[in-house]
Amino acid sequence: MSNNDDNLIHMVNQIAANLSGGRDDDTAASATCRHLETFWARAMKKRLAERVQSDATSFSPVAKQAAMLLAERLSERQAS
Repeated sequence: MSNNDDNLIHMVNQIAANLSGGRDDDTAASATCRHLETFWARAMKKRLAERVQSDATSFSPVAKQAAMLLAERLSERQAS
């Protein structure tokens, strides 16, 4: 894993932790995914989606769920 990947995973874990307060995991993951879609650059989103699909061990559970949702949405957009 590259240092850039470490940083992306660290950031998504922090975002997920911040957006989890008082929410169930599905709602927190959806909010995290929305944040990533809105504020992250396309290249960052693509790298995160690739990373979560190849090795998700460094992700918190909510961050993993959000990244998987992001990967699914990116794949759907690419297919259409």
